[in-house]
Amino acid sequence: MRRAFLVLLVCAPAFAQQISFTSRVYVQSPVAILAAEASKDFGFDSIALRNDAGQSISAVHFLITFRGEADEETADERRVALNLSPRETRTFPVALGDIQGLKQLARSRRQPAALAILTIESVEFADGSEWKQSERDHGAPMDPTLKPAGLQKK
Repeated sequence: MRRAFLVLLVCAPAFAQQISFTSRVYVQSPVAILAAEASKDFGFDSIALRNDAGQSISAVHFLITFRGEADEETADERRVALNLSPRETRTFPVALGDIQGLKQLARSRRQPAALAILTIESVEFADGSEWKQSERDHGAPMDPTLKPAGLQKK
């Protein structure tokens, strides 16, 4: 009995998956993600948004990307109907990023840790027009720890 408990204690960390939650904001997005609240069930239970556009917003399409050691895949997405006036900031319940589901995904890939990234994929305005992100597929992410070649001290 004691030996079985010791084996379980030593092996338990190998079965525990750690999921970290973050957000990615696109420069051209008319909506800013200001904060996110987690719950015991969701990594993004509610989200504080600010409308940076000059017109009212009627819906936002959110995407959760699961980033493992080797690749990324869509883990969750949802269109959330809301009413957000120009320059208004408010918190909305979204219930995105099911923690147990993401841990199961990491476990199935045999990864001890993974990252869940929240992005805004599109925004619907009250007048019927729409903004869609197009930045993900263009350019390269910049590593803030590296100095650009032209700015290095001599």
